[in-house]
Amino acid sequence: MNARSLGYTLSIALVLSLAVGCDHRKSPIEPTPVCTYTISPATSSMESEGGTGTVNVNTTAACAWTASAGSGWITITAGAAGTGPGTVTYSVDANATTNARNGALTVAGQNHTITQQGRAPAPCTYEVAPTAAEFTKDGGPGSFTVTAPVGCAWTATSSAAWLAIAGSGQGAGTGTVSYSVSRQNDTAGRTATIAVADRRFTVNQSGDLGACQYSVTPVAFSPCMPKGTLTATITTGASCPWTAVPAASWLEVTSGTSGGGSATISIAYTDNYDAPRQGVVMVRWPAVTAGQNLQVAQAGCRYAVSRSAIDVGAAGGTATFDVIQQSDPLTCGGATQDRCVWTAQSQAPWITITSSMPRSGDNPVAFAVAPNDSPASRTGTIVVRDKVVTVTQAGK
Repeated sequence: MNARSLGYTLSIALVLSLAVGCDHRKSPIEPTPVCTYTISPATSSMESEGGTGTVNVNTTAACAWTASAGSGWITITAGAAGTGPGTVTYSVDANATTNARNGALTVAGQNHTITQQGRAPAPCTYEVAPTAAEFTKDGGPGSFTVTAPVGCAWTATSSAAWLAIAGSGQGAGTGTVSYSVSRQNDTAGRTATIAVADRRFTVNQSGDLGACQYSVTPVAFSPCMPKGTLTATITTGASCPWTAVPAASWLEVTSGTSGGGSATISIAYTDNYDAPRQGVVMVRWPAVTAGQNLQVAQAGCRYAVSRSAIDVGAAGGTATFDVIQQSDPLTCGGATQDRCVWTAQSQAPWITITSSMPRSGDNPVAFAVAPNDSPASRTGTIVVRDKVVTVTQAGK
């Protein structure tokens, strides 16, 4: 081989050597990794109030993944995407219904199933409004409202045939109960109820008071002067109402002020030693006759004095006058006509009654007059019931 051929060969060898050397310095091409994923847990359960949960992603470091929620009531709060192992955090809204529901998260292509319980159904409670109604003897239709949670069934039942429920009387949740009240032909009032679950609606109906008949006896009284008690009897049906009210201050109904049915009315009256007087006790009832007045005419007394004017000297002294009395009517004065009671009262501090008081029948009144140290005369009076005796004393 000549020198030129040898050089050419060495050059080719050098080039090949350099090429081979360069190929050893280049990085090899990495193969695409094969990613596998697992998640845990695969399922979770939530109470109706909602809450939060987590899902763990297991994979190799270079493997990317994403997470998404499949229902609007599930929200991813952290970890919506990642590479390699990681954690997804999510929240679940409260379930407002009574039905359970299912949803899912898709994490790295795997499903995480979420089961949420429904809220517990509300207990069935019932209210009625209004709770009562009043009807006259003629009766008529009526209604009331039942308030209950949705789905809570109820049935209305009446306790009396005269209180009839319209329709089936059944419902669920909030509704209305309609009813009718029959005419009452009896004098007595009556009461019945409509039951809805544990509630009661009460209907009160008055009796036919127009059918009531009344009588009172006696209706006139003539008591004498001393205080006492009178009685009258009212006779009527068992449920027929009435009242008794005095129309004079000296009369008082002590028992039998009102009632339903027959009863005794007791009337108290006070002493009367003045002029005769009259008063009434008004007995009233809801019928055509309206009522009856009990007339009370109480005896009284008439008075006279033997002297209506008496003169006394400046030095003072004593004097008397007579009181004459008489009952009106005379039958109340007794055989001796001494039943009228009276008191003599001085209206002046310088006149002193010396007779004991009170007195009854015909009797004198003694009194003393103090000395008058003034040059001017003076006048005072003594009063006996409706009579006045004037005492005039001379000045010094």
